[in-house]
Amino acid sequence: MKIITLLLLLFTIGLQAQNSLQGSVVDDADKPVAYATALLFKMPDSTYYKGTTTSENGSFSINGIASGDYTLAISSVGYVPLSRKLTIDKSITLNELQLTTATESLQGVTVTARRPTIEKRPDRLIFNVENSSLSTGNTADILKRTPGVFEMNGSYMVQNSPAVVYINNKRVYITADELNALLTGYSADNVKSVEVITNPSANYDAEGAAVININTSKGISLGYKGSINGSYAIDELAKYQIGTSQFYKNNWVNIYANYNYNPRKDLKVDEAQVGFFNPDGTRESRWFTDFEKVTESDAHNLNTAIDFTLDSNNSISLSGNYSANNNQEENTTVETFILPTGSLNFDGFDTESNLGVDITTGFVNSSYTNLFNEGSGSFSLEGNYIFTDRNKTQDLASRFFDSTGATTRTNSFFTDADQEIDIYVTKMDYENLLGNYIFKAGAKFSGVSSTSSLDFFDTDGGSPQFNAALSDEFLYDENIYAAYVQLDRDWEKWALAIGLRAEQTDVEGDSRSLGQVNTQNYFELFPNIAVTNQVNDDNALTLSYRRSIDRPRYESLNPFSYFINDNNVNTGNPNLRPSFTNRIDLNWTIKNTYSFDLYYINTEGALAILPFQDNQTNFVNSQNVNMNYERQYSFDFSTYKYLNQSIFAQVQTSLYYMENEFRAVQSDTEFQKLDVTGFYANIFSRITLSEDRTFSLDVSASYISNILFGSYELKGRFDSSIGFYKSLWNNRAFMTLDYSDIFLSQNQTLKSRYQNQDNQYLALPETNLIKLGFTYKFGNFRLRNNEVATPEDQERTKAKGVGL
Repeated sequence: MKIITLLLLLFTIGLQAQNSLQGSVVDDADKPVAYATALLFKMPDSTYYKGTTTSENGSFSINGIASGDYTLAISSVGYVPLSRKLTIDKSITLNELQLTTATESLQGVTVTARRPTIEKRPDRLIFNVENSSLSTGNTADILKRTPGVFEMNGSYMVQNSPAVVYINNKRVYITADELNALLTGYSADNVKSVEVITNPSANYDAEGAAVININTSKGISLGYKGSINGSYAIDELAKYQIGTSQFYKNNWVNIYANYNYNPRKDLKVDEAQVGFFNPDGTRESRWFTDFEKVTESDAHNLNTAIDFTLDSNNSISLSGNYSANNNQEENTTVETFILPTGSLNFDGFDTESNLGVDITTGFVNSSYTNLFNEGSGSFSLEGNYIFTDRNKTQDLASRFFDSTGATTRTNSFFTDADQEIDIYVTKMDYENLLGNYIFKAGAKFSGVSSTSSLDFFDTDGGSPQFNAALSDEFLYDENIYAAYVQLDRDWEKWALAIGLRAEQTDVEGDSRSLGQVNTQNYFELFPNIAVTNQVNDDNALTLSYRRSIDRPRYESLNPFSYFINDNNVNTGNPNLRPSFTNRIDLNWTIKNTYSFDLYYINTEGALAILPFQDNQTNFVNSQNVNMNYERQYSFDFSTYKYLNQSIFAQVQTSLYYMENEFRAVQSDTEFQKLDVTGFYANIFSRITLSEDRTFSLDVSASYISNILFGSYELKGRFDSSIGFYKSLWNNRAFMTLDYSDIFLSQNQTLKSRYQNQDNQYLALPETNLIKLGFTYKFGNFRLRNNEVATPEDQERTKAKGVGL
């Protein structure tokens, strides 16, 4: 508390008088106008100064305004623009600024209003996808097409580091596999926008170098509306999705519900090689493994949210999600061929593995929000309960054969694993003007309780025999106590955002079979700061710093083993420690359109899964470990703009150097250092193909030269896709057709080669997909502001660096 108090004192000394502007925008029927643009232009030369958009209730707020003369411009698609001259020398509130509905339309055709595709802000990029060609399919598809995000081995990466995923600013507390299952089963029709936050402020958890926040849709217009949607995709096997969304809103309640059903079959093929060595360093043998897995799943997802407006300043929100993916089956066939050095004949073994999975996850959330100080201040309380129930059974049998194909021996076993996870989260947030600063403060508690058990049975002798040595029960408890303070301020040419988050973590992991209790208790401070200088109307520089943490999750701490075959196993590590990351970024933005980032990331004790091959036993064990460090130097460039009235384009590139060091547990030299220099590029273009703007084409391509994942290096991955969007029946329905990984080049070999380690694998999931989607809207699905934008609207929106 002494540090927080000192921080407040330091940054409230010498406050200069600055002002705020609040207001509300209504239409000619006195109904709120959501997402209208409110821009301030400095007089007398009408240069752009600051801007914002109205919330769903039509209100807006612009803070940190220097005294002077301005023009306030209010515009929204389908309305006549409104402007007002203001002399601002104190805080001002303008109530019910009225916009008049425009009478012109485009040849009698009504075009649905769309928010800008891209919004670039100092700390984040906002990718608006509502009512676009990405609105069919699932949310995982949207993330894979979001600028600055790429999926790699189940993780969503931002600036070459795994990001933490939030939904509606609420963190998702599930594993990477469960997250992919949730996002795959969650309809894209429910997603409004995706925020890629590269410099999260102190009100976000300290965990994660970056945050991906998925914002879902809510009803804006009064009355009832709904939609049904479905998609069909196929590569080798078929995947289906069907869902419905329902909205109802009146003056005091806003109800949203969505159900999604996602039956699918997925094929994954892996090709792996391991080169084993003799003690003198000569090659002993090479093992070739062909892995094929067919997964059948039948997932259901129900999501709902209810917002109650008690009065103009008080509201209550309730939300919940329930996902069930039961009776999931993973049938795996593994063929391993062993070629001794100097021999032309193979021996080896075949493995059949049947994995049955039942997973049920869900959460309930409740929150209360109070607005005060004419809407510039807020206080909120929130509570969450998240649960996961998982059962996995594995029935594995192997047959070993010699060079003639004759069976030499067999081995089989059966495992039954259960896991129950309960997570409780409570938080309190406060925001208000403190002099000329926007002051934010809050506290949070999160508690995790996990119980895992594994029963291992040897079945090679016929009847199952319980194996106590390979069975275990693992109890895990984690409590995190956090508090934060954040101060933001704008001057005429400068802006400052500074925050400090403090977190106390208490962890206890108890492995009953190992007789080992791992206790961790640590207190850490996580500062963040960003300083922006608006050099002139066209150029802005931002220097930022943030410290973050990456805690090992319960599935990584769990010491259980998962067998791929008899000589390949994945194991957890109850001795994992958290890693800490320091990130420094210098950003240069030109005309709010071109962005350059030069940044450095250093992670001490980076968490990774490293494969280690034992050359004496011919065994490969992929272990969760703490590396010594991981470092990255990067230079990124991005731009987002309309090339003309019909073509929108975005380009992102990254030139980087990556380096890490870890303990080489199976090699002669104790520590191993690896490094790569790589290049990443992503291009996306949306092309309007018809005059009425109801038919469009999306084209995207990305390339990454090479990148490090622990001890693995990936080289030369290229991804490409095209998608068509067609609006039908006066925008009551739309269809999409997408084709991904056109050139079959998305998946490339991962190699781990150093000292006496030589193993690699090529994962080949179904990426060459053709997907057809359809959405039909019914009820009061149109907004009042759904006419065509005037040229003046477009030009003023472009002043913010975004496109319509």
